[in-house]
Amino acid sequence: MKDSFVRLYGPWGEHPHHPVENWKYEVVNGDTRLGYWDWVAIREAGPDPHLNCPRVH
Repeated sequence: MKDSFVRLYGPWGEHPHHPVENWKYEVVNGDTRLGYWDWVAIREAGPDPHLNCPRVH
């Protein structure tokens, strides 16, 4: 799944439902050590990935 996202959005792109800012927030807080696209792939594989996506303000 990760490779599909990289092909679709590019290596420096962003998934429309999983902002890079949210991933950065988790990295800074020690909540993940995953790279951005691995992090997105795990969220997309969940039961309802778009409901469990808090926004960083």
